Formats: sequence, C-alpha cells, structure tokens
Amino acid sequence: MAKLKKCKHCGNDVAKSAKSCPKCGGKLGSPIIVKLLGLVIGTILIIVGCSKLLSDAADEIEKEKKESFSHEITKQYSDGYNYYVEGTVKNLKDKEYSYVQIEFVCYDKAGNNIGTALDNTNNLLANETWKFKAIGLFTDAKADHCDFHEITSW
Repeated sequence: MAKLKKCKHCGNDVAKSAKSCPKCGGKLGSPIIVKLLGLVIGTILIIVGCSKLLSDAADEIEKEKKESFSHEITKQYSDGYNYYVEGTVKNLKDKEYSYVQIEFVCYDKAGNNIGTALDNTNNLLANETWKFKAIGLFTDAKADHCDFHEITSW
C-alpha cells in the first residue's frame, strides 16, 4: 500500500510522491518544514560566506598597512613630567597619506600597562620619512618603556 497524504486544496488522499492532486490539479509542494529548513541552511551559508569575505578584506587591509610603512625607534626618555618615544616612520609606497599616526603601549617597571604614547602627522608624501616624537601622558605613573603597537593611516 502506497503512503498517502492529504491534498491541501481538496482533502483527497494522494500519494506522497505526487507533484499534483489527480482530483483537483492543485500543486503539492514540499512540507513547510522542508522549505523552512532549506531557508535556514541557505541563510547560514550566506552569513558564513559574507563573514569570510569580510575577514579576507580585513586581512588584506592589515597586510597593506604592514607593507606601507617601516619604523625605527631612536630613543625613549622621560623629562620628569611626560614620557617620549622618538624615531622615524618611512612611507614605503608611491602614495600620499593624508593622515598617519604611530602608537605605543607603555608599561611601568612592574610590567603594568599604564597607557599609550602617540604622535600623528598630516600629508605624508610618497616615499617620505617622518620624524616623530610620541608623547605619553600618565597620571601618577612612571613609564619604564613603551612598545610599538601600530601605525594607522588613510
């Protein structure tokens, strides 16, 4: 005996494999759960695909930033009030950047993060070198050293 289901249009018993009802001609689509499951799976695949594209784009931007600049720290010191990190940033591209910022994370003698030191410039021309002097303003803390964190640009 064939497995049957009810026609959603006329209520007639119809074989489960039928595409349409032989009595009324109504189309017998997949059950709603199958359609819903397909929609959920499709949505998940789209989200995963988009997140992969965004991740790849972010990785490409990060790679571009690393290949765009080189930096050198020439000295770090305190004047009793502020802590300074001096050095140079070289624009390695044939591209002008309207804004460039260098940032350092600063630590006390115990190794605690006490803040940041930073400097920025406007209009760093293609293949130009910028001499920076990053300043760290710390409240009630003495910096022991600062480590390079990142160069931001656009």
